[in-house]
Amino acid sequence: MKRLNYIILFHFILFISFAAQAQETLALEDAIQEGLENNYAIRIARNQEQIADNSNNPGNAGMLPRVSATGTFNYTVNNTRLEFFSGESQVRPNAGNTSFRSGLAMNWTAFDGFRMFAAKDRLELVATRSRTFTQSAMQDLVTQIQTAYFGLIRLRQQIDITEQAIQLNTEIKDLAEAKLKIGTGTSLDVLQTSTRLNADSSTLVNLQDQLAQAKIGLNRLLNRDPATSFLVPSEVPSAILPTLTELTQLALRQNFQIKLLNVDEQIALAQIKEVRSGLYPSVNLTAGYDFNWSRAEAGFLVSNRSFGPSIGISTNYDLFPGRNLKKDIANAELIQKNIQLDKQNLEADIEADLAILYQQYQALGNLLQVESRSLTTAEKNTALAEELYRSGRATSFEVREAILEETRVRDRLSDVQFRQKLAEIQLKSIAGIPLY
Repeated sequence: MKRLNYIILFHFILFISFAAQAQETLALEDAIQEGLENNYAIRIARNQEQIADNSNNPGNAGMLPRVSATGTFNYTVNNTRLEFFSGESQVRPNAGNTSFRSGLAMNWTAFDGFRMFAAKDRLELVATRSRTFTQSAMQDLVTQIQTAYFGLIRLRQQIDITEQAIQLNTEIKDLAEAKLKIGTGTSLDVLQTSTRLNADSSTLVNLQDQLAQAKIGLNRLLNRDPATSFLVPSEVPSAILPTLTELTQLALRQNFQIKLLNVDEQIALAQIKEVRSGLYPSVNLTAGYDFNWSRAEAGFLVSNRSFGPSIGISTNYDLFPGRNLKKDIANAELIQKNIQLDKQNLEADIEADLAILYQQYQALGNLLQVESRSLTTAEKNTALAEELYRSGRATSFEVREAILEETRVRDRLSDVQFRQKLAEIQLKSIAGIPLY
């Protein structure tokens, strides 16, 4: 029965391997492109960016005149009785009166204390901020995609390590059973190797479940069918990073959060100018063309018609606008100062975060070299233990310990590579280095 279970397990693993070969390998670049094209958050950000661009025009800033056309037609019926000083009188029952009026009017604020120019600058800055926010959202999404992608590679490596351990333990189990048949082994050796094999098989099933769930998570980021099946490479590529000083300088120039605060500060300055415009008078120009015509069946005039252009200029200055403009200006300046303080605080946080992550990145690089040497030693130790066991000079326990140690070293090496890649992604993201 136990042998039947192992045969079933072997065929299950074989089935998984064939199914994996039938899947396509998802390249990181393809995943990033698909995510940037389909992710809902990015699509919403792009729509908001388009809204800001559409709103950025001279009309919304108040620079253009308003032109309107009017037309009115009236017809009234009145019972009219007129008595004159001469003693004569005039009675007109159901007398009709017709009137028509039309015209074009233009109203343009020629000067409003420079508010329109400040408003146009603000609209430009809002559009710039929207574009920067979209870039920031794209950087954040790519950071999440890369983190999830390399997390999948880490799980695949763990699965490969576990499968290798299962293969080694299977070979030791078969050898222990062969020794038991010829009388040079014991049932204890067979049971111990079987126990280890069962434990590794259970670990493999759990890792495959974690891998399936992680793939669903990445598919969600890419906004595609959660059941979409794919493969990832088995290796984590290495990269060369700039120095800490260069990363810090890049971050202070290119970090998207700093860029957003820089734009916010400029928007605050434009708003201050808009508030200051209330301290100046405003000048309005008007022009128009009117046509009036009326006809009456009773009264002094049978008909009346007038038409012609008109032009005018008016000025207005609020002696008391109903609020304290100086306080409004002071509040706007305080908002600007708060943005400056936020930026200084963010810059300090970024410098500290970069220093911590860079130190971690370097330490993991050193640890990677140590674990690589440890793996070489562990592989030699496992091969030697197997050879000694075959010749009867080592116990199955010693072989299992060697296999277990090699498995641990491989897992540590995989974990170090993954953690170093995460540190690299975070360093690039903070420094504003494009990840897409």
